[in-house]
Amino acid sequence: MEGDAQALRRLFLLLIDNAVKYTPSGGNIEVSQNMGERFATAMVKDTGIGISKVELSHIFERFYRVDQARSREQGGAGLGLAIGRWIAEAHGGMLSMESTPDKGSVCTVRLLVLPGSSDANELRQSDP
Repeated sequence: MEGDAQALRRLFLLLIDNAVKYTPSGGNIEVSQNMGERFATAMVKDTGIGISKVELSHIFERFYRVDQARSREQGGAGLGLAIGRWIAEAHGGMLSMESTPDKGSVCTVRLLVLPGSSDANELRQSDP
């Protein structure tokens, strides 16, 4: 896997930041990764407030905020997930989200692994 390390770092920090912002105190956030032969997959799963199916269909649009009042309170401009999706796609990957109101969300980043990539080989060897 090759790419812009700073952009990928920004992508993962934004997903983790969203999980922290929208998960109430006492909730759980889980970050996991899996390195396959063709794809590297990372997930950020939370037990936060969740997002309705209607809202979920718009979350990757620029300037879209699920709850205008709460987003202003949290300091969001509605650009984070749009930027995150752009970063993933610029690296030949995808960003998706599944969510259930009052249960939480799962953000999944899937990136193409280039054959012979040293990063891919190192990650595979470090898996338990």
